[in-house]
Formats: sequence, structure tokens, C-alpha cells
Amino acid sequence: MCLCWLLTGRSVLFTQGSGGGNDPLIDSAMYFQEVKRDYPAALAFYRRALVLDEAEHQPYRKILGVYAAILNVYFYLGDYPDAMEMVLQKLAVAEDHHDSLQMAGSYCTIGFIYYRQGNISESEVYYSLYLTLAEKVMDRSSMADAYTNIADIGVARGHYGEALSSLFKAYQLYGQLEDTERVVHTAYKISQVYKDMQAYSKALEYAIMTLKDIETTRYNEYDRASYYINAGNIYKDLAEIDSAVRMTRQGLLIARSIRHREDMLDAWHTLADIYALQHRYDSAYFYYNLYSGLKDSVSNEKSRMEIEEIHEHYAADKKDKEIALQKEQLARQNLLKNILIFSSLSLIAFILLLYNRRRLKQRADYEVKLNRQRSDLFGAIIMAQENERKRIAQDIHDTLGSMLSAAKLNLSGLDADQAPFTAEQALKYRASLKLLDEVSAEMRNIAHNIMPAGLSKIGLPAAVKGLLDTLATPSGMTINYSVYGFEKRLTEELEISVYRILLELINNVIKHSRATLLTVQMIRYPDYINVVVEDDGIGFDRRREAGEMKGMGLGNILSRVKYLKGVLDIDSKEGAGTTVVIEMPC
Repeated sequence: MCLCWLLTGRSVLFTQGSGGGNDPLIDSAMYFQEVKRDYPAALAFYRRALVLDEAEHQPYRKILGVYAAILNVYFYLGDYPDAMEMVLQKLAVAEDHHDSLQMAGSYCTIGFIYYRQGNISESEVYYSLYLTLAEKVMDRSSMADAYTNIADIGVARGHYGEALSSLFKAYQLYGQLEDTERVVHTAYKISQVYKDMQAYSKALEYAIMTLKDIETTRYNEYDRASYYINAGNIYKDLAEIDSAVRMTRQGLLIARSIRHREDMLDAWHTLADIYALQHRYDSAYFYYNLYSGLKDSVSNEKSRMEIEEIHEHYAADKKDKEIALQKEQLARQNLLKNILIFSSLSLIAFILLLYNRRRLKQRADYEVKLNRQRSDLFGAIIMAQENERKRIAQDIHDTLGSMLSAAKLNLSGLDADQAPFTAEQALKYRASLKLLDEVSAEMRNIAHNIMPAGLSKIGLPAAVKGLLDTLATPSGMTINYSVYGFEKRLTEELEISVYRILLELINNVIKHSRATLLTVQMIRYPDYINVVVEDDGIGFDRRREAGEMKGMGLGNILSRVKYLKGVLDIDSKEGAGTTVVIEMPC
């Protein structure tokens, strides 16, 4: 019996990436195959698993494993037409993936099917293809398998010397690979060739080698059955009847347990010959009838025709695929041409896009630098203005204030009642003193507006409170003022800027809003400060021209807030008051 090693045993099928242990359908199939020996049921589960795996685009190796499992079941059943159809599907999948090793395995299986059907010429063609591909990919295990199969062709043609030469090559390769199971199987094949040559002593020598450890080492069950049946055949030819019956029955027992039809055929044929040698013709006839009935169902002309028809369909499909491939290659060439044109246009567009983007980036960088320069210039102007205001306020306070104080002190030294003043002069004297007081007060207000004297000493919150206290009485409005979180001083620049902003906003309220209530709130957070100025006045329409808003001092406020990297939000409607919220980092 010739065996393609790519189709033997669970370990070969489902330990190389197929995921059999994780697939309930595969597990069920193996249960029916290996435990129940219900091959139709196992086949049904395998086929369902294959359909699902292909629909879900499972890994290529997993799908190949299911193909191989289905083939195994067909070989158990001796169903070669369906086996041929399945292996051709497996070959097509391997060809699509350009998997030379799996293609070689498919050639091996096709050759095996032809061999079992007696078509030696076709079998030899596919076994030769198997060897060629195995040598191409330098797979020594597959090369050894191919030599074993080619030996079967030599035996079928009576070329026993060539068959032994091929088998000893395989025997050597398996030995180098330390593949004990295949070494034993090759010894079994050598035993068969010697038996066909009627060199029974040599045949028995190698047969005994195959039986040496098969009871202690796990082997494929139908291989074990074959080894016993082969030994029984040799003992029969040596006329050692007891040993022949014992070995053959042991093989038949295993074949029946796994329901392997071909091993059962071989065992019944051998037993028929043994009982005929003993002149026990009734037993010989019984086993020969069993053999003939099963043989007719396994191998007949119809199955051979079906196999040929399947193979012809495969050849036609392959030719159609080649034509389709040529069309696909032509379409691919046209597609590549179109892709090249599209890529060229895309590259030009991309270069233009990069150029435009670079120009925009340069422009944006220029705008950023310009804005930075403007901001720096504005900051310098602001600081220069503040320094100038500070100097003017200091001059007014130190010079004019001193002069006015001295003038008032000198005038106050005169007594209007005792001095030689006429009544009219006394009246003018008192008016001058009053005017001098008013001038001093106005001078202090001007100096305070220019630069509050206490800002640098008492800080922003106190300076704002002083400003509001000064404005509260003459304006007649109610002022609510609240401050939170200003335990630590801000930078001088920030304090001055916030003070100027508040001064501008409060003056706007007093001059334009006609408000009766003014609320000022300052809150300091860890990273920013929040300023709110709210009134219940007449409000204004924000959609008015920017020039009118600048007249209210908003342009200066916006510039200061922007310079401080802050955000200003104004909520105002005519007749509904105004709320100004400012946030700026601190």
C-alpha cells in the first residue's frame, strides 16, 4: 500500500497552524473519525468547518489542514472520485498562494489516487512532478516521500531493482532526518519489494524491523494494520501458517476497529490464500467473497471514469484560469499605465501644494514676526508712556504741588479781618484762597490719573479702591467693589496695565452709561486673573462702526489686553447695561 505522508494523522493535520483544537467543528469531526469511526458524520463536520473557514477568510494553513483531513476520510472510505475532486481544490488553493511545497503534496496525492486505480502512467507523471518540486524547494522529507512513491511505480512495472534503489534513497534520507516513523514505513515498503521478488528471507527481515516497536510507539493505525498484514503475507509464502494467521488476524483486527477498507481487503485476501493452502476451502471461500464484495465497491470502472472526468474538468478550469490570468495581466498593465499617469499628475499637484504651503508658511511666519514686533513696539510705547506719566506726575507733585502749597501758606499768613483790606479786597482774597484749594485738588486728581501715587506702594487692589472712592461721591452712583486672591503682588507692568484698563472702563461708565450702579470685581487664580466691570446703564450696540467704539477708549483697552495675551469679552445691548470680562495670564 502506498501512502502520502502529507495526509496521515492528527499531528500532521492540526499542529501546524490550522487551529483544530480551538474549532468545535473540527473537534467534533475528529471525535466521529477517531472514536466513533463514523466517517460520513466526520466528513459532514469537516465540510461545514471548511465552508465556514473559507467564508471567514481564515488563515491559509488552517484551510489546507481541513482539506487534508477531508482527504484522509475519503481514503478511509476508499472514495477516490471525491478524493480526486478535493485534492484538485486543495491544489488550486496552493497555486493561488504560490506554495510550492503544498503543490508538491497535492501532486503526491493525485499520483496516489491514480496508482490505487491502476493508472500507472498518470501516477508516474504526478509522482515525478512531486519529486521535481521537492528538489526545487530542497525539502528532504518530501524528496524521500517522492522516492517511496516512485518505488511503487517500479514495483507495478516489475522493475524491482529500480524500486529498491528508490526505497533505499528514501530510507537514507529519513534516517538523516531521524524520522523513525517513516524509516519504519520505508522498511515495510522494502519488505514488500523483496516479497514480490520472492526473496522471502530478506522480506521477513525488513517486515520484522517494522514490527519491532509499533506496539510501544504510537503509529498511524492503518499503517500498523498494513505492517501486520504484510508480515502475515510473508509468513504465508514461507509456509509458516500459524504465524501467518496470527499476524494477518492482528492486522485485520486493527483495520476493522478503524474501518479502513483497503487494509480489510488485503487481510481478507491473505486469509483466503492461507486457508486455501490448508485446503480449508469453506473458510477460504468465505474470506474471498468478503474480499470480492468490498473490492468491487472500492475500485470499479465507474470510479475510474469519474476520476478522469474530474481531472479533465480541472484541466479545463486551469486553462480558463490561464486565459483569465492573461487578461488580468493586460488589465494590470493598463492599470499600471493609468496609475503612472495619475501618480505623475499627483506628484506635480503635490509639488505645487508643497510650494504653496511653503509660501503660506513663510507668510504666516512673517505675520507672526510682524505681530511680535508690533507687540514689542506697543509694549515699549506703553512703558515709555508710563515712565513719562510717572515723571510728569512726580513733577506735578514735587514742583507745582510745592509751589501751590507755598503760595497758600503765604496767603494764609494774611488775616483778611486784620489786614488793611477793603471789603472788596477781602472778598477777592477769600475767593483766591478757595480757588487755590480747588487748583490743588484738581492738580492732585490730574497727577493721580496720570500715575496713582500709591500704586507702587500699596498695590493694585488698594489703588483701584482709592480710585473708586474718589469717583463715588461726585458721580453719585453706587459702586460695589470686590477682590479675591491678591495676597501676592503682581508685576509692576501688569499692575499698571490693569489699572489703566480699569481706569478707562470706569471713565466710560461715568461719562457715557448714565448708570446708577457700578460693579467691579477682580479675582486672581493660580495662572490668570479675571476682571469684571458691570453697569446698569444705557448700554450700546456692538455693531456700530469701530471708529465710534474707539472713541469710547475700547481700542486702547483691546491693544493692552492683546499685548498682555489676554482675552476681552463685551456683552452689551442698548438699554440693558454693559458687562466687560477680561482674562489675562499672571
